[in-house]
Amino acid sequence: MAVSFSRMGEAILHNKWRKLLSLLMAAISWYVIQDAISFEVEIPGIRLQIQIQEGMAVLNQSASSVDVTFRGSQEDIQRLDSRRLSAVVDMTQTEEASQEVVLTPGMIHGVRGARAVAVHPARIHVALDRQAEKRVPVKGRTVGAPLFGEVDAIICEPSTVLLRGSAAKLRTTDCVYTQPVDVDGRVESFVRRSTLQAPGDNWVAQMDPADVQVKVILTRRNATLERKGVPVNAILDPGRTLGIDIQPPTVDIVLMGRAPGVQAPEEGRQVRALVDCAGLVAPGEFVVPVRVLAGADISAVARPETVRVILTQK
Repeated sequence: MAVSFSRMGEAILHNKWRKLLSLLMAAISWYVIQDAISFEVEIPGIRLQIQIQEGMAVLNQSASSVDVTFRGSQEDIQRLDSRRLSAVVDMTQTEEASQEVVLTPGMIHGVRGARAVAVHPARIHVALDRQAEKRVPVKGRTVGAPLFGEVDAIICEPSTVLLRGSAAKLRTTDCVYTQPVDVDGRVESFVRRSTLQAPGDNWVAQMDPADVQVKVILTRRNATLERKGVPVNAILDPGRTLGIDIQPPTVDIVLMGRAPGVQAPEEGRQVRALVDCAGLVAPGEFVVPVRVLAGADISAVARPETVRVILTQK
């Protein structure tokens, strides 16, 4: 047995410097390979979840999300889904109303393949309070501008929601708002489902329900526009050549309708004043109503409403 151990020792020590060098080269090669196949990426805005005791609520937290750096192979990095990631802080065992919490990579959940290596911020401050509940009205909000008209009313269904959260925060919360509903380019009323916004910054409230149906009612504004000195033109029977004297030769026209259609003539659409002389016998003098052509959905009145038309033979 002594001979066997002696031979084993001799085998280990034989060419020991060469073996140590080989081991060192293998270690260096491993680190080089790991560095070559390892990628890093920072994913911002990962939601921060605070787990607390039943009957308690978060009064305030210094951050509602964190930025996390992940490391792994290119394939592992590509598999990361920010929607599935979360930073979970377990405060179910704490008895303190206010506490500074150190955030570690081990608190990141939803990771597959890659691993979290850094969290920013590294510390957050969390204040706890007694949980309460309160029913508050829901108010809708819009963003953008309709193509025609304006927002006349926003109706939310249901019109109230139940909030659960910090008792101190709920005492100063009178309503919650929907996420802004986009009305840009809309031409008529519509209905849209919308989630609710958190009632305040850096504190979490449970909302029941979490989304509501929003009905946006659009109305078109009525507008009036006056065009002065519009020439009056005569409509004659085909092939007739007559002398025509129209008194007065111009009229003022009042346009009425829904904006912005009424303003369209000011942007190049022609407004015409006409008198129908077809069938009138010449020579003669006639009182003829003025007809106004201004476009669809627009009412128009000529001032004066009638003109004198004097026809003569040529």
